[in-house]
Order: sequence, then C-alpha cells, then structure tokens
Amino acid sequence: MGYDRLTRWLHVGLALAIPLQLLSEEFMKRPKLVDGLPRVRTDAEVTFFEMHEWIGMAALAIVVLHILWSTTKAGGGLGHLFPYFKTGGCKSIMDELKQVPGWLSGKLHMDADNSPLAGSVHGLGLVLVLAMAATGGTMFFGMNEVTGQMSGFVHTMKEVHEALGNLVWLYLIAHVGMAVLHKIKGHDLLSRISPFAK
Repeated sequence: MGYDRLTRWLHVGLALAIPLQLLSEEFMKRPKLVDGLPRVRTDAEVTFFEMHEWIGMAALAIVVLHILWSTTKAGGGLGHLFPYFKTGGCKSIMDELKQVPGWLSGKLHMDADNSPLAGSVHGLGLVLVLAMAATGGTMFFGMNEVTGQMSGFVHTMKEVHEALGNLVWLYLIAHVGMAVLHKIKGHDLLSRISPFAK
C-alpha cells in the first residue's frame, strides 16, 4: 500500500532537517560568558548557530504538521503510530518483539502497514523529534543570543534538549540501520516512502 504523498514529503522534510540539526550542533558553540563578558563567536559558529535555530523551527513545524496529518484517515490515523492505545495493541507489539531474534536470519516483518511494532517505532520517533524541537523552540524564544543568559526554566529545557539529542542520534542510526537491513533482505521499503515513487 505505501504512504500517501504528503506523508512522504513530510518524511523527506524530517530526513533533511534532523541530520542537519544534529550535524550543525557539532559545529556551533553556545554563547558563554568569559570574565562576565560574552565570548565572541567566530563567523562560522554564528552561521551554524543560526542554521541550527532556523532549521529547528522548520523541523518543529514539519513534525507538528506530520502528527496532525497522521490524525486523518488519509494520513493513516494515529492508531498506526500509537497502536498501544488500541485494544490488543500492546499484545500485538509484544508478539512482534518475540520475532526480533529472527530478524538477522532474514525473518523481517514486511507488512509495515499492518505492523504495530513499526508503527509504534515511527510514532515514538515523531514524539522524540517533537520534544527535541519544542525544547529547542523554548530556547529559541527564551535565551538571550548575545549573552546566552536564560531563565531557570529555559535552562532546564536546554538540558532536556541536549539529552534528547543523544536519543535522536540513536533513533536515527537505528532507523537507517533497519532500512538498510530491509534493503539487504530484498524488501523495497524506499519506494514505499519515496515521494517520487508511484
């Protein structure tokens, strides 16, 4: 069956924004005080910081739109992304988890449209990215860019944002890793999510 066209394009948006966010973070420096004065950032640091902020705001918009679209029938419904809220959903996920040891021997679940495990992993990924983008948005609006000063609440959101960054790296690696494993096993998942496939 595959995904509808808008879901595919939203996936492309996240597939571009998330790695750019993770990589830009590696090249930017957060503003810090040195002897009570703001540390001067290099032009490259400023560029990566600005890029990180604006792509983060775009990612927030994309993930919110993705979740809202998912509530529609055309978007697959929230039951696919959050099957544990459906009757028997948790049992279905547990049944699929029991099959995990067979994955490496080629027994991968191919019917992703009816896979509660795949749906729940995608749903958790969207929630993770939403939390990452929302905490980043809190910093975007609540941190003084020149001095780096922020309220206690914004500082807490900064700590959560940085911790979530590690989880997003882990999710991205696992998500791409599973796509590669499916490709190795001969499953054509990319055509199901490519906006250019028919």
